[in-house]
Amino acid sequence: MRRILILLLFMLASATAAAAQQASFSGTITDSVAGTAVNGVRVELFRGISVVAETVTDEDGRFSISALEPGRYRVVFTRIDYRVRQVWDVELTAEEPLRLDIGMIPLAYALNPVVVSAARTEQTVLDAAASVSAIETQEIVARTELTAVDFVAGESAVDYAQTGLTQQEVVVRGFNNVASGALLVLTDFRYAAVPSIRINVYNTIPITNEDITRIELVRGPGSALYGPNTANGVLHFITSPPMDSPGTVVSLTGGGRSLFYGQVRHASRLGQEFGFKISAQYLNGTDWVHVDPVEASKRLEAIADGADPDTLRIGAREPKNARVSGDFQFEWRPTERTSWITSVGANNLISSVDLTPVGAAQFKNADYFYAQSRVTHGRLFAQAFFNLNNAGDTYLLRNGNQVVEKSYMVVGQVQYGSMLGSSVNLTYGLSAQATVPRTDSTITGRNEDDDNINELGAYLYTETALTRSLELVAAARVDHSNRLANLVVSPRAALLYHPTQSQTVRFTYNRAFSTPTTNNLFLDLFADSLSIPAGAPPPFGGLTLPYAVWVEGVPETGFNFRRDCNGLCMRSPLTPESLGGPGSYIPLDATLVWGSLVDSLANLGIDLSAIPAPTGAEVATDLKRLDVSNGTFEPVRGVQDIPALRPTITNTLELGYQGVIARAFMVSANVYHTWKNDFIGAERAETPNAFYDVSSLARYLQNYVPADSALILAVLLSQLPVGTVTPEEAFDPWDIMITYRNLGKIKFWGADFDVTAFLTRHFAVRGTYSWVSSNQFPLETPLGAIDTIPLNAPTNKGSFALLYRDDRVGLNGQVRARVVESFPVNSGVYAGVVDGYAVFDAAVGYQFPWRRDLLLVLSAFNLFDNVHREFVGGAAIGRLVTLRLRAAL
Repeated sequence: MRRILILLLFMLASATAAAAQQASFSGTITDSVAGTAVNGVRVELFRGISVVAETVTDEDGRFSISALEPGRYRVVFTRIDYRVRQVWDVELTAEEPLRLDIGMIPLAYALNPVVVSAARTEQTVLDAAASVSAIETQEIVARTELTAVDFVAGESAVDYAQTGLTQQEVVVRGFNNVASGALLVLTDFRYAAVPSIRINVYNTIPITNEDITRIELVRGPGSALYGPNTANGVLHFITSPPMDSPGTVVSLTGGGRSLFYGQVRHASRLGQEFGFKISAQYLNGTDWVHVDPVEASKRLEAIADGADPDTLRIGAREPKNARVSGDFQFEWRPTERTSWITSVGANNLISSVDLTPVGAAQFKNADYFYAQSRVTHGRLFAQAFFNLNNAGDTYLLRNGNQVVEKSYMVVGQVQYGSMLGSSVNLTYGLSAQATVPRTDSTITGRNEDDDNINELGAYLYTETALTRSLELVAAARVDHSNRLANLVVSPRAALLYHPTQSQTVRFTYNRAFSTPTTNNLFLDLFADSLSIPAGAPPPFGGLTLPYAVWVEGVPETGFNFRRDCNGLCMRSPLTPESLGGPGSYIPLDATLVWGSLVDSLANLGIDLSAIPAPTGAEVATDLKRLDVSNGTFEPVRGVQDIPALRPTITNTLELGYQGVIARAFMVSANVYHTWKNDFIGAERAETPNAFYDVSSLARYLQNYVPADSALILAVLLSQLPVGTVTPEEAFDPWDIMITYRNLGKIKFWGADFDVTAFLTRHFAVRGTYSWVSSNQFPLETPLGAIDTIPLNAPTNKGSFALLYRDDRVGLNGQVRARVVESFPVNSGVYAGVVDGYAVFDAAVGYQFPWRRDLLLVLSAFNLFDNVHREFVGGAAIGRLVTLRLRAAL
């Protein structure tokens, strides 16, 4: 009995000691938005990949777990209508029970995030007077993309055309172009486009994907707040301030096409008020090969003429696609309401082939630099920034000419907000910007000394609560440009109806304007020399003619053609001295230069000296215009003066619905009608050439040579331009001038739909569809001809995504698809049709449960290797498989 008693006492003491070494864990779960208790939340404690304990919150949101072994755990909180919440490295000890109270974000709130781009102030998506969507950090981390803009490829209304490994042409609601700048792109409220030429080159933006906390997309005109050149929408990349996100992230990606992509970001706090961050990236890969037939032909011609293939730049495409960039930010946050962030960044585009209106350009060591300082204090926001571009060793691939582009932009902006009474919310601001092109006369040429653009703007934005469910938004902005004759006013009006807290119906009117670009106004660029096609009979085949082709901006005076030569006047390199010599104005009559043409042909071994000069009554003159898209000449009836360019005015009426349904569905539907006035058309030759009429010339020659010989000779001679109808303002008297003009009114309808559904705790689906009523718009030219303006985008497109995420086991996956209908393209020298295509992407990611800082993502872009071309002139895109390892330290 004594032994049994001792044994029982020993067991009791052991149990008491064990109980004393056990840990307990409790807490309360609340809704992060409403602040109310959340019942039915599953609470799981993990060690490694194993669940060691679990429970469910009660009606008051409380939970408790006891009898736990002391140690470090991972705690996962899940409920089907809330975002999964994880807490890592929870330390449980026997000395003191741990209490952990946390908030969980409802999926309804996740579907209705806070954005800043629609009204230049914080508001939810449902409160915005525009169609807005946001891509949040969780999705950005889960996806592997080579540039930041790739994240919006499947968004509704986005026309995304990939032209290379890291090259894209991206707009919203159509009117895409090579070297497009129609979409206003911001990075932390700073303009991200290349200064001066105002084009979006996304692989020059010094921003790493690991530093982006949110991407916001606003569809439709935005000039009422952002000023000029916001006719189609706003794309805003927002990074995380240093004080909010300390830590280090390293991301390494490798894959097909010899791809290596490394990113690093580090942020630290310096005490309670200061912080800094630094980020950098390096990408190197082999681009898809594209052979431009024009480049290839011109390269062969140059080599045949004795050029060294090793140094010849014409057609010298480099397959290497590489860039390196860095960014530094310093933040001072003296109070919770005050933040002052100063940042600098630079990007070097080591090698990349990008499309331009005059053909592709080989970018080499092209630099982009910015400096920005911005202050936020309550509702006060002020910033100043400086953007600088340097094209480095970049050259045009069709003629080998080097591009010198060292332009810069300086911008200052200030904004404040206040309440007028209890129901009117005011936001108002001022902005000033100066754009200074510096091209060493290679782009703006002879306009180099007079091509600065200075702009001033002021705006007022109001939100008025009419009733509990009805809100009126009204805004207006006034802008002045030293290159426009008049002030431009951009109004906005919207009526928002909220039938419930989670649904909004809005009817909006927006007016926006796009100023003529630096190219539209000041371009002075040699594009090509005119030559006879190589297939013509000798000695004409491949013959270089004494005419150059120039791309010119429109001066403040416009372009005016003389008509005092018994009609239209022309100028010619063949004008005889008796008529004033080359370059003098003479009547539009090809027979006036017959003698000089005969002398020139004699140098080619063609003797026409026995044929007397015809008269205008005997041989007619044809007027033909160069079609820059194919190099041929088409008949025209005359010319029309080109007035000074006016801004393009875009008006849009839109009816939209956005709502969160059953806390698990987000539905967005928008129908709009847009009309554009004074649309600035694409580059086109506006100076027609004079040719001999083949029929009347053949009849005339039959008087001196046999009929069959007369016809052959007439066909050959009728291919030779003998003069050009050029305006008085032309720099070059007889060269062909490609330029711009305002055209008429374009009208179209469109619709965008977007549905997101959280099906289960782990699965979600999303689908989008966009439609426009037409992708070609016939416009009557001043001479009565019909000119077709292309949308350069499809009338129908859509996307689909199936998403999976289980944070309990660290696994996520996604399958995405984009379907694009065939569409015509006419942009600069590029014309043709893009065939319809479907692209499927897939990715799977795994976060190691024992190492929360490690994420491994395997991605396949264009999974089924559907080799396709997304824009005329771009490379055919194939499959790309990547593997990314991300470490958050």
